[in-house]
Amino acid sequence: MIGLLRNSLLEWKERFSSDESFRHLVRASFFSLVIRVVGLGTGFFVTVITSRFYGADALGVVSICIAILSFASVIGKLGMDVALMRYIAEFYSKNNFAAIRHVYLKSFRFIFPVCIVITVLLFMLSPVVAGDLFHKPHLTGLLKINSLFVLPLVLLLVNAESIRGLHRIRAYTFLQTSVVSILATIFLLVALIFGNNILIPVYIQFVAIAIAAILSMYMFIQFSSLHKHKSAGSIDSRKLIRTSSPMFITTIMQLIMTWGGTLIMASYYAESEVGVYNAIVRISTFTNISILAINSIASPRIAAAVSSGKMDEVKKLSREATQLIFVSSVIVFLPLFLFPHLVLSVFGKDFTGNEFSLKLLLSGQLFVSFSGLSAQVLNMADREKNLRNNALISAVINLVFCFLLIPKYGILGACIAQVTGMVVWNILCNFSVKKQFNFFTFYALRKKVKQ
Repeated sequence: MIGLLRNSLLEWKERFSSDESFRHLVRASFFSLVIRVVGLGTGFFVTVITSRFYGADALGVVSICIAILSFASVIGKLGMDVALMRYIAEFYSKNNFAAIRHVYLKSFRFIFPVCIVITVLLFMLSPVVAGDLFHKPHLTGLLKINSLFVLPLVLLLVNAESIRGLHRIRAYTFLQTSVVSILATIFLLVALIFGNNILIPVYIQFVAIAIAAILSMYMFIQFSSLHKHKSAGSIDSRKLIRTSSPMFITTIMQLIMTWGGTLIMASYYAESEVGVYNAIVRISTFTNISILAINSIASPRIAAAVSSGKMDEVKKLSREATQLIFVSSVIVFLPLFLFPHLVLSVFGKDFTGNEFSLKLLLSGQLFVSFSGLSAQVLNMADREKNLRNNALISAVINLVFCFLLIPKYGILGACIAQVTGMVVWNILCNFSVKKQFNFFTFYALRKKVKQ
């Protein structure tokens, strides 16, 4: 592994000097990566503060609420965030701000009523979810409050993707990865002065989401000049729904793979166990700290190359991105994998003893970085149906493993299920790329990438 890393870094250095395209990708990704690092760092800090000062139970309560909100928000946005990103990017390239206003406002004719219905249903069903599903009736009141933040979270996510369509990548990365954790860190530090009630961290998450939603709305209005233009456009509702529906299903399936283990854990184990599992997951995601930053830069370039029919350029861009992702991932992976006990001890004594589970998740995340941007290539090439089918298969396998393994093996079972889902997803997407475009996005060490 060390030798592979050394060779990769040497190749990286040589290509940075000689390849203008590669150099641009590195430089453009750097600023987004910095914001991503801040987001992960503050998110890690929030997890540490919560576990050390409020306990694993508090971390488990936060995880349960965020898992429910995440599922609800995916249903609430109906895949419109991805559709908006695409249409707004198209209109922005033509300087057509009236059409941007038109498609943005039209999307909320669907989003608002759906979010209200979801909020009402979650509020009314909170006793059933807390008591019958999770066997934790004491969470009923909290889940009712939780339901009120579906719309704010949807606003945050939709506005972030809309801002991405305006080519404001730094602002998008900030909203997508950092703003909630930064606000939560500030509020948690202040809250330590007033006490250590177990519910303080989850209330702080609610406040952070609400403020972030307001900030995202303000930023989108400013960037799009929404208040300066009248609505005018030709996109009808059917076209908008037709664009959003494939990614809606794909996103739900991906969310199942991300949060399904948490919700199933919550129905079998105490909040403390749920908290420990989610802390391990959060640590493991550090391995892929660069993916979002590099993806945000590479995806538009891949989309442009696909639309121009330049498949050799798509292949080259995907390999460049994979090299950057894999090398940066190995640098983070090694210390976490070699010293898992030290890492877990930072969170407290309740978290140690799960070193093997952490190593398993870290290995799964390293495989994700090794696999490259296969899903993004399919998405940018309008192969949403391939993504949807791959996501369905992966999510079903993930859920089967969750139900089979979590009741008996707990945290370890949840980790095995998540890694299995990640591996299947990335293999399927890679073979889809191979079938459609005749190349894999898997990392390959080469002395020189052909121009």
